[in-house]
Order: sequence, then C-alpha cells, then structure tokens
Amino acid sequence: MPAPAGVAAMTKTTRTHGLNERGMAAVMALIVVLALSLLVSAFLAVSAFEPQISQNLADSTQARYAADAGIEWAFDQLVATPSWNTLLAGSTGCANPVTPVGWTNVALPNLAGTFTVSLRNDCAAGDNLITGVALDNVTGTATNDGNGIVIVMATGNYQGAQKRIQVVINRTLATSSPDFPAAVNEPGTQSDTFVACGGSGGACANFGVDGRDYGCSACTTDAAWYNNANWAASTGPPQKLGIATQTGNQQNISPATSYERNVEGAFTSGTSGQIAQKEGSVAGKDQGTGALTTGLNAIAASNALNPTTMQNFLDALAANPKTQILQSTMSCPMQINGGGGSPTSSPTLTNGCGVNQTLNLGTPSNPQLIYFRGDLDPTSAFTGLSVNGQIQGAGILVVEDGDLKNFGTLNWQGAVIVTGKYVGAGFMNGSTTNINGAFVSNETVWNETNGYYELYLGTTSGSATFHYSKQALDMMKTIRAFHTVYGWRNF
Repeated sequence: MPAPAGVAAMTKTTRTHGLNERGMAAVMALIVVLALSLLVSAFLAVSAFEPQISQNLADSTQARYAADAGIEWAFDQLVATPSWNTLLAGSTGCANPVTPVGWTNVALPNLAGTFTVSLRNDCAAGDNLITGVALDNVTGTATNDGNGIVIVMATGNYQGAQKRIQVVINRTLATSSPDFPAAVNEPGTQSDTFVACGGSGGACANFGVDGRDYGCSACTTDAAWYNNANWAASTGPPQKLGIATQTGNQQNISPATSYERNVEGAFTSGTSGQIAQKEGSVAGKDQGTGALTTGLNAIAASNALNPTTMQNFLDALAANPKTQILQSTMSCPMQINGGGGSPTSSPTLTNGCGVNQTLNLGTPSNPQLIYFRGDLDPTSAFTGLSVNGQIQGAGILVVEDGDLKNFGTLNWQGAVIVTGKYVGAGFMNGSTTNINGAFVSNETVWNETNGYYELYLGTTSGSATFHYSKQALDMMKTIRAFHTVYGWRNF
C-alpha cells in the first residue's frame, strides 16, 4: 500500500539532513587538524627560542655577579685610600658620578665578565634619602668629601647583558679619628711620668720621643709631600710635639695644677746630668717658634686632644658593631704571648681561666682594631694587658680600665691607647718598645692618690722609642671595621 504523501516527504527531508551532518564533520575535522598543526608549529617556534631565553637569563645573572664583584672590589679600593678626594677629583657636579682611573672594564681572575665602578659625593638634592644623613653640602663639594660618605655605582657586563648595583659606603668612624698633637700624648686629668734610661758616656741612648714624621714600611698614603727622602726623621710637615699634655685646671683644684709641669717635673728631677740625658731624648716642634727643638720646649700643653675628644672617639670605637671587646678581669687578666723568635702578629692570647686563642694583631696592609676592657681598680694595681715575648701589630690597640705593661718586645704601627680610671702604661725594665704613629696615656680620674704612673719608662736595661708617623696613622684609618656598606639598590 503506498505511503501517504506526507510521510514520504518527511523521509526524504530526514535523509537530506543526515548527508549534511556528515559533511560538517569532515569540515570540523579539517579545522581541528589545522588548529593542531598551528599549535604544534607555535610550540616548535617557541622551543626554538628557548635556548636564547635561557642564555639571556644566564648572561643577566653573570652580569649581576660582575656588578656585585665590582662593589666588593670598590670597597677594598676605598678602604685602602686615606683620602677619598683623590678619587672624586674630576667630578663635574654632585649629581655626576666620576669613574677613577683604572676603574673601567675591570676584569678579575675567575670572574665571568667585567665591571665599571663610578662614585660621587653625597651632596646632590635627594641624596639624604639614599644615605639617611644630611647632605654633605656644608663642608663637602663634588670633589671634596666632608662627611666620610660616598655613593658608589657598579655596572656589571657580560656578553652584552648589563646589571647595576648602587650602595652607600660610610667611613665616618675613620674620619672621626682625633688629631694626635705629639708622638706621646697625655690628654687626661693627670700626667705623672717617670723615666729611667741607661746609656754610656752620659747618653740616654735607649729612650727617645720624636715628633718629626717617620715612615711606615708597606703603608700607603695620599699626602703629596711624602717621598723616599722623607722616610727618615723629616723636618718637613707634618711636625708634632714630642710630648703633649692637657691644658688648664679642669677640676678647679687650689692651688692650680699644671699638667704640663707634672710631665716636665719628671724630666727635670735629678742631677743636671740626668736632666740633660732625658731632655735631649725628646724632640719635636718648639712650643714657642714651631721650629724643631729638643728638650723641654718639645713638651707642651695642647687642646688638640682633650678628654672630651678622646672619650668621643673611644665611645665610637666601642659602639661599632664590628668591634670585638676582649674582657680582662682582675681574676683573669689578659696576656699576649709572642714566643722567643721573631716578632709575630699572631700571638697567643691567654687569661689563665680558659682563654687560649690566636689573636690577629694586624699588618700595615690589613690593620686591626684590638680593644681590651678591664676592671676598675682604685689601687691602680690591675694590669689589664701584659705583653710577653716578641709581638708586632698594626692599627689601634686600646686598653681601657687597666694598665698596659710590656715585659717583652712590642713593635706597633698606628696608635696605642691606654685609657680609663686608675690606669697607666708601663714599659718595664728589659723590655723593647717601638711605637710608630702615636701613643696615648689617658687618665680620666684626677684624684688618684696612690699606685702607678700614667707613663712609666723603666728602661734602664731595655729601650723605648716613640716616633710620630702620619703615614702610620693614615694607615690606621683603613681598618675595615671603620667602613660600612648599606642601601643596596639593583637596577
């Protein structure tokens, strides 16, 4: 029986739609294949760039390491330079960095890449936000560092990649070092000095204080007048007193006490022969004319180094986070033992109570800050530090609240400071002392009634020589603990 006309029409339409769907599936399949092909091509293209991307990242990292090495290298150069003005020379403005000679494209062993370092003084607008202190535009200029702070920029280079690091380097502690007006300085409230010297023919050959400038082997300096001819005792500048003492009557004692006379009294006591021996062993700037002289005229009062100045410097040293305080007590006093051979800068430190360690006393190329702190002893009998055997050192040696006594050989380049209440320095009979730089005995209590001299030179069978040396004191300012690095910024 024939199907109704409507049914036939429906069947025909249904079959037509089925044929259209099969066509669309083919088209969709082609689209998917094309899309996948494009994705694969994109992935392949990206993969081709992957090595270059990795290389760029590696080069950038090496450049960053080179810049970091540049900062460390520049720190070493700055530490070793007594005056940063020599490096700032040529700067055209506070905001314009200068690259010193030899600081461009520096290559170091085992360093991938090179670095260039520039620096500028912190006197440009906004530098206070970088350094954290006021602008150096009162005493400083673009070519003159007035506050011991500079801004350093290191640029690292490696195969076309560059990275920059900016830091602040501060040497305020080094620049705050006081002026030592003499080879031997007694700025404290008492200056009791005893000198016993030996020799033949009326001479005092084993004792000498000399305020003329002496050289320091292996030291560095930027003072223009230094040359080989001046490494012996020079009459050229700078020239200091032989012995400088405190001025005035700070405790209002009646009758007034002249600290200068206290020291000179030690030199003028005894027979005329002894007077001539002792006076002739002190040389330096004449307190009246400024010319070279010997004897009492080379001993004078000076306010260049006073109790306040000295205490401020010592407080800054003790507060420095890099300073290690070595504690010496009356029950466990510190001793440095150097042995019997050649002088050593690495002696043994002991205290009889368990401390037994090697102590680095420094060298002119790497000076050190050695700080001993003792106990208050009103009897003035406490020896905070004893020196035995043969030692040598460079930098600053501080003994606070305790006596320093040398029983052996002490060779020092820089400053030796004995300070505090009821203290003194003893260079004992049979000992050998050579201080090249400056020596300070700073008694901070005025009413000491018994005990020790502030300066005891019992060198009848030994020797004690104190030579002023600007070069050694300049070297002292290069102690690494005096310098800090902060404010790291990456560019």
